[in-house]
Parts: sequence; structure tokens; C-alpha cells
Amino acid sequence: MQDEVILSLERMNTIHGIDKMSGILTCDAGVVLENLHSYAKSHNFLFPLDIGSKGTCQIGGNVSTNAGGQYFFRFGSLHATVMGMEVCLADGRILHLNISDDDDNAKRCGTNRKDNTGYDLKHLFIGGEGTLGIITKVAIACPVLPTSRNAMLLVCNSYENDVLELLQCAKNNLGEILSAVELMDYNTLECVQKHGLVGDCSASQLLKDLLDTPTQEQSSSTNSPLFILVETQGSHLENDTTTMDSFITQLFDNGTVQNGFVAQDNKQILEMWSIRESCNPCVSAEGCCYKFDVSIPVDEYMDVAYDVKSKLQQEESSVGDVRVCVWGHLADGNAHINVVTPGRHTKDINLAKRIETIVYGSVVSRKGSISAEHGLGQAKNEYLGQIKEKNTMDVMKQIRYTFDPHGIMNPNKYLPR
Repeated sequence: MQDEVILSLERMNTIHGIDKMSGILTCDAGVVLENLHSYAKSHNFLFPLDIGSKGTCQIGGNVSTNAGGQYFFRFGSLHATVMGMEVCLADGRILHLNISDDDDNAKRCGTNRKDNTGYDLKHLFIGGEGTLGIITKVAIACPVLPTSRNAMLLVCNSYENDVLELLQCAKNNLGEILSAVELMDYNTLECVQKHGLVGDCSASQLLKDLLDTPTQEQSSSTNSPLFILVETQGSHLENDTTTMDSFITQLFDNGTVQNGFVAQDNKQILEMWSIRESCNPCVSAEGCCYKFDVSIPVDEYMDVAYDVKSKLQQEESSVGDVRVCVWGHLADGNAHINVVTPGRHTKDINLAKRIETIVYGSVVSRKGSISAEHGLGQAKNEYLGQIKEKNTMDVMKQIRYTFDPHGIMNPNKYLPR
């Protein structure tokens, strides 16, 4: 029996189909995210979740951790796009939550966009990290594939005066076609230039041009240039291109940007995204990387990184050389703050705790969140009791006990031990 269960789990990688009318795609939890992108595109739909690890990660893990990605601003979280799911509980019962239990659901997935009958239980499992049940099948709503796509990489001198103005201008001028606004700081792109781009493309010249942009003195962290990737997706190429041209003209006229590069075709759009998706592996290659995935009010987005840099510089004699690198999803306030020890690849436990204290303290003081899209796992769960009120923690524990009274589902994760 155990062998049969293992064999069954190994085969959970089937895409069951997409409903052409509703756009709801149904698949097993083991399907690799990139395969879902290809499948949806072949049927003229866009899969609404896109993250850097799409070539290896699986949709069941994405849903159970409530992965965000660069299109969160446009399409919302998985709480917004997951319409139904199949879940296996700790006692072996199977739940079909607004999803069919038939194998043949390519034409009709048994999923409704609107279902207001009883508690919407699927939301307990989205982001539940496998502590309440194992997601085995999901149904996700996909928008129609856009026929128009534009992108540009822009260079700003300051966050407070320029980047915030750029973001507000993008929201006002680009409106419903705005799909992503990504930020990368100077330290991050230096690492990308040093360690090479992900994928085989010619984006290295674009990267060189970006870093060679004349700007203010870069010795101060608050004066280092910041690089913003703006993308739009729409349905009318000529209109969307005119809108983008008007947007960037306004930014240059106002002195908001120092330099800018507009993609001329889809190849150059992919080159720009290659730079963005190279941030994580290239920063990690620089040395031991202490990673933080946090939400911060947008007007204070860079302040946490400046706090960390300032406080660690004061302790340089004890912590050694450290470098703070920041990139992330600017439009929704999600910052990936990475503290790197150049040339030192072994984790220092004492340094890790010191950095953790500074980062989380700075985030919480700004009413932010210590986990924006990467979940809690066993690295952040012990902090949960410090930032959630007692009543909330009690209810969370009661829910977990109801679904898993013996504590066998992903033990010692998610909630404090």
C-alpha cells in the first residue's frame, strides 16, 4: 500500500486541461510552473504566477506557500486566482473544494468562478505550508494572453524624490496595462555584472550601459542609483506603445530619471527580465547571503536596507565586510533584502542573528511584515508569536489542531513549536 501511495505521488504531474470559456486551468500539484506557462500560452492564456524559480518549482508548493512573484500587482495573490483545489487531510480524507473529482475534466473542470456556498476552505490551505493538508490538484483562473507587451529599464538618483514619483506616474499614466514595477539597487547589479547573467542572451551590454550611467556620488548608500524595470501588458500594441512613450517623456521632462532604455522587441524585453532574474543567483555567488523577504510601506521601501547598512557599518570591526543588496516587487512593497559577506561563504550564526534582529526590528517598527511571499517554514515561525496578538495565535493553533490533532503534517513548521 505504501508503495502504491508513493507511485501515485510520483505521477501527480498531469495538466488536466483549460476551460476555454472560463480560462480556468486544472492540473496536479506536481506540475512544474514553467510547463503551466507553456501550456496556458499554447491555448492563448497567460498563467498569472511568474517567479524566478519557475523552471524547477511545482504549483502545489507555490500554492501551499502562497508564492507572489512579479505579477502580484496586476493579478493579485493566489488567494485571488486559485478557484478550487483537491486536498488530502491528515486522516486520509480527500476534500474537493470547488473542483471536480473526475479524472476527465479537460472540457469541464467542475470549478465555478463564483461559489458562495459555505466556508471557503481552500483559503486555509493557500499559504498553509502543508500543515493542514496536502494539496494534490489545483484550478487556477488564467487571463487571456496579452497581445501587446512593452518594457523599459530606468535609472533614478534617489528613492524619495525620483522612484516614488516614477511609481505614482506609472500608476496614473499606465493604468490598467501596468503589469510590473521591479526595483534593483546598484550593489545588486554590480553582482550581476560580476557573476554573469542567467540564460544565454545579449543583455550584458544593456547591463553595462545601465551601470555606466553618470550619476551622483555612489559612496553613500542613499545616493547610489536605483534601477526600475517597468512592464505593461495590454491588447492594443499601437495605443500601449504611445502610452509608454508619453510616460517616459514625462519622466525625462521632470528630471525623474537619469537614463532609460526602452525595449524595441520581445527579445529585448526578455533581456531586461534576464537581468532582473539574475539578481538572486548572482548575489548568492558573491558570498554567504543572509536573505530576507519582507513587506514594507512603499514610501519607506529602502529605509530598512539603509538601517541595516548603517548599523552594520558601525559594527564593522566585529562583523567584518558586509554588503547590502536590495531588489524586489516595488509596486506591492515586497523587498528582498540580502546581506552578503563578500568572499566568505560560510554562515556565521552570530552574525545571522544580529542581522535578523536589525532587519525584523526595522520592518516591524514600520508596521511591515517579516514574510511577504516566501512563507514562514522553520526559519521565521518562532517570530510569529512576537508579531501576532495572542487571540490570533490561539485561533491559528486551534485550526491546526482541528485538521491535524497528532501533529504529523509538516511538523515543527509554520507555527511556533
